[in-house]
Amino acid sequence: MLAERLGYGWEGAVYRTQANTAIKVFKSEQHYARERDVYLRLRACRVSEVLGFGVPRLVDFDDLLRAVEMEIVAPPFVLDFAGAKLDVPSEFPAEVLEEWERDKEDQFEDDWPLVKSVMAEFERFGVFLGDVHPGNIRVRRR
Repeated sequence: MLAERLGYGWEGAVYRTQANTAIKVFKSEQHYARERDVYLRLRACRVSEVLGFGVPRLVDFDDLLRAVEMEIVAPPFVLDFAGAKLDVPSEFPAEVLEEWERDKEDQFEDDWPLVKSVMAEFERFGVFLGDVHPGNIRVRRR
């Protein structure tokens, strides 16, 4: 049973359950499939944390409902894998990547080198993070 909405965005909405898990319901099949597949990869690799950052454990998923149930984690954490890609990174022109890097340096400030290390560690599992911002990679409690 759902207890409260934890958040929402362009991909869908996230709800806390009475079992203290989170259920993310997706608007699109593509985003659902990406998130599900990343969680399945992380489960197969037995990943529950990366460089001290918690990674939610996959509890269940439903292809018909486009829903993923995961455990709730406290900061530091990495979550939201709907923008991630498996095995092949997204390709962008060099100038786009340079601008992206500057933007992330501004967002994460002194934590950017640590965040880049976390991203590199995910890549060891074939997970290339796409939606990188302080809401999805939380370094510390607010």
